[in-house]
Amino acid sequence: MREFLITKFVCAKCGTNLQLTYNTPKVGSFHSEGEPTGALMVENRIALEPCETCMKPLEEMKSVVQVLMGSNV
Repeated sequence: MREFLITKFVCAKCGTNLQLTYNTPKVGSFHSEGEPTGALMVENRIALEPCETCMKPLEEMKSVVQVLMGSNV
């Protein structure tokens, strides 16, 4: 019998561990067709920060654009 159950949230693309965040979206979540809604369900939303490894090229491009335009983008 196992004594520990470990759950990890990882990037589906590169496998990097994802970080939890308290900055949850202010809009309600969307429901897939056939999902229960209203009083028939309990929703557990987990907000995750984007993977730093996969977002690094985007951040680098943003900094290049800022340098080229000479302003904050």
